Amino acid sequence: MLEAQRAAFFAELPVLPAIRRDRLRRAALMIEQHAPALCAALAGDQPNQDAESAMRTEVAPALAALREAMANVAAWMRPKGGRGLRAWLGLGGDYVEYQPIGVVGIAAPAALPLFRTASILASVLAAGNRVALGFDAAPRLGRLIAELAPAFFDPLELAVAGDLAGTDLLVTSEPQAEGIAIPRSGKSPVIVGRSADLRKAAGQVIAAKRVKGGRVPLAPDHLLVPEEQEEAVANWLWRAAMQPGEAGTLSAAEQARVTRLLDDARARGGEVLTAESRGGGMPLHIIRHASEDMLVMREEIAGPVLPLRNYAGIGDAIAAIHRRPPPLAIYYFGRDAAERRHVLERTLSSAIAIDAGAVGARRAGMTLNIGEGEAGFRWFSQARHVYRAPRSRASPREGGDDLGGAAPALH
Repeated sequence: MLEAQRAAFFAELPVLPAIRRDRLRRAALMIEQHAPALCAALAGDQPNQDAESAMRTEVAPALAALREAMANVAAWMRPKGGRGLRAWLGLGGDYVEYQPIGVVGIAAPAALPLFRTASILASVLAAGNRVALGFDAAPRLGRLIAELAPAFFDPLELAVAGDLAGTDLLVTSEPQAEGIAIPRSGKSPVIVGRSADLRKAAGQVIAAKRVKGGRVPLAPDHLLVPEEQEEAVANWLWRAAMQPGEAGTLSAAEQARVTRLLDDARARGGEVLTAESRGGGMPLHIIRHASEDMLVMREEIAGPVLPLRNYAGIGDAIAAIHRRPPPLAIYYFGRDAAERRHVLERTLSSAIAIDAGAVGARRAGMTLNIGEGEAGFRWFSQARHVYRAPRSRASPREGGDDLGGAAPALH
């Protein structure tokens, strides 16, 4: 069920305000229409509570939390920061947009299980997530919710599950307490659109990859390139990597690991282009025809290795990203406004840099506030910092100088 929920979640992106409001409305309607039965279940789970007190301390506050989220979700979703219209027109600027996380597991606590679950649920649904509920601490309430939920929700939206393991985020108590689990980030990809300035994109990617030899969290891990442009992209990357860059060396262990990754890539049909920087910097290895079975695509790289994967359409590139945990950073290069918006809406990440490399990505960061209302919405959202470079003519030095027709060395 969790995998089906996750697939439905990605297929729906972006989750529009109307969809979020409707789910909040249905959650409130389920509680409102079945309040007496819910109070009876709560009283059965907690002998020291009667139906009247359950209505006052659990049902009424639960409805209030859901209705507050329903009234404010559109305002909470608005991007923050940036330079207003200039940022949206692509004239440069930064802003933060709030994306859903995926499938959130909520384990109801023993104390005030309906109210606490509903208040968390309000934030989770407002943030655009799918939900799996667990009621081990309140069995009567759990059985009743399991009976009621299918009349109000598709199980792919909200399900009562016996096992919450495998959710993208698991809440085992209130958000303020311990018990929140978030998976590791996936590899940080670079999407090169068909409308991209390949020379500029290559220069930016190489600049980002050169920071400490690719051994920093925001370093690009691999490129997703149009299938007919792979050779051109590889050549521009090689030219950019030939320019003087940051000096550095690999330890014996790091060099052995890089050699193992490159040998495996060659054995699986990859072509390795090695660029030796003119300034004596660390060599960069570009892998053409990279495939998912290669170690370089399955293991952490943390070094001067850059695989290229092909895609037929932008949807294929996005699907490839979805097959991994949401990345820490995504780099997108392209001048197609509709495609750019599609990438922004259909992908998840902590940061995304639009037509910008290391400088834009280093601005990334994710701050999560904990609480109810808008703070709860942000807690169950992934804050993505979007940096959009100003539109200007590329400098002749940007992306590397022309090497007079020199060709990359193929090993």
